[in-house]
Amino acid sequence: MKPRILIVDDEPGVRTALSGVLRDEGYQVDAVESGEACMDRVTRAPFDVILLDVWLPGADGIATLTRLRERQVDAEVVMISGHGNIESAVRAIKLGAFDFIEKPLSLEKTTLVVRNALRQRRLEVENRALRARVDRHLTMVGESYTMRQLREQVAMAAPTNGRVLIYGDNGTGKELVARTVHALSRRRTGPFVEVNCAAIPEELIESELFGHVKGSFTGAVNDRRGKFELADGGTIFLDEIGDMSLKTQAKVLRVLQEQVVEPVGGTAGVRVDVRVLAATNKDLPAEIRGGRFREDLYFRLNVIPIFVPPLRERQADIPLLAEHFMGGFAR
Repeated sequence: MKPRILIVDDEPGVRTALSGVLRDEGYQVDAVESGEACMDRVTRAPFDVILLDVWLPGADGIATLTRLRERQVDAEVVMISGHGNIESAVRAIKLGAFDFIEKPLSLEKTTLVVRNALRQRRLEVENRALRARVDRHLTMVGESYTMRQLREQVAMAAPTNGRVLIYGDNGTGKELVARTVHALSRRRTGPFVEVNCAAIPEELIESELFGHVKGSFTGAVNDRRGKFELADGGTIFLDEIGDMSLKTQAKVLRVLQEQVVEPVGGTAGVRVDVRVLAATNKDLPAEIRGGRFREDLYFRLNVIPIFVPPLRERQADIPLLAEHFMGGFAR
């Protein structure tokens, strides 16, 4: 997969020149003209490197960098500073930017800095992957080609803030994949909250997900925070998302769009910062065609798809799995 670069600069000439050079280097490149457009773009797709101009209309580069870090967007940020703006660039480095380049831009230096930023990002991904493999509770056992592919997908998806939709049959380990994504992410110190959408009765699922206020229904004797609010600053895992009713799907879609939950019986929304992982054993495109799953919710969730292979497709891993479980039982 080609590394993805996002250019954020209000000068059309700079966007065009940088886009051309970086595409020639083999990168996938997007370009936007403002900090607001940058924030919108990073919610739609993951990026490896962001080239961010210091001086922008509206939210400037420093403010945009701050928002990127607050939202835990996992991309290396390289600041573009005009002549005499070195002080701002140094401030950006202190805020977590990888490096800075000065205008007028040297295209040779720019490509070198981008290569260095990508190398740093790969090292961070590998480091997280190694840490995860040490933890046997989060070990995805197997050395087959499909399992190596799966581990690579997880290692690439985890450091981003993108939503992940995990596909696979029952018992293939979708929850393990979700927990590993969280453990390798920048949200790993935050909560991991799991919701089995198929196990909660329809009349209770909205209260479970969004919470409720006292007196909102029979039995609501106290205010209660929902799963989205409990996952604030961390990750929520919506297991068996394909079993969710259309009514609840619509409310989850609104949360994904606005990052605000409204408790049952409440009048005020609660803002949440949550990464959403979801899993299903169903063919969601077929469910969409059958009118049982919302297409707009599918596209919101399916930012990074991961397929977990069944054991019948990786039978060479059976001895390793047996050894792993016998080792655990022997402790």
